[in-house]
Amino acid sequence: MLPEKSTYQSGVEERLSASIELIDASQACALLRIETDAPDTAMQAMARDDTVITLVQNSKIMLPLFQFDAANGRIFDVVRDILKLRPARISNLRLCYWLTRAHVDFGCAPAHWLGIDDAAIVAAFRRYIEPDHHG
Repeated sequence: MLPEKSTYQSGVEERLSASIELIDASQACALLRIETDAPDTAMQAMARDDTVITLVQNSKIMLPLFQFDAANGRIFDVVRDILKLRPARISNLRLCYWLTRAHVDFGCAPAHWLGIDDAAIVAAFRRYIEPDHHG
């Protein structure tokens, strides 16, 4: 019987997670100016509402820093838009990969354009999730 996750897949996920600047739930609550005794619960609730992207690293909830507008104590609105559009086949890790890798439309990662050109990011994401049609 094959293991649930191959060692190769786990290694890829670890390398990708390591390439993204992550913060824990307590730090996220501090950035968002949320006072709570249960930061993990608060972030899980926001994730269920498609408000924030979360990843699990070493059994701990972590959040990519790029989605936070630290100056204004909020999450960029486009993150919610993307999460609402995201098909089930796109995991949070894959979404983070797309957001943090160079994109031809921007000349850099879409994450660098969060809060600057949200419409262009949504348009590029729509093209990315569009099913391939051959024929």
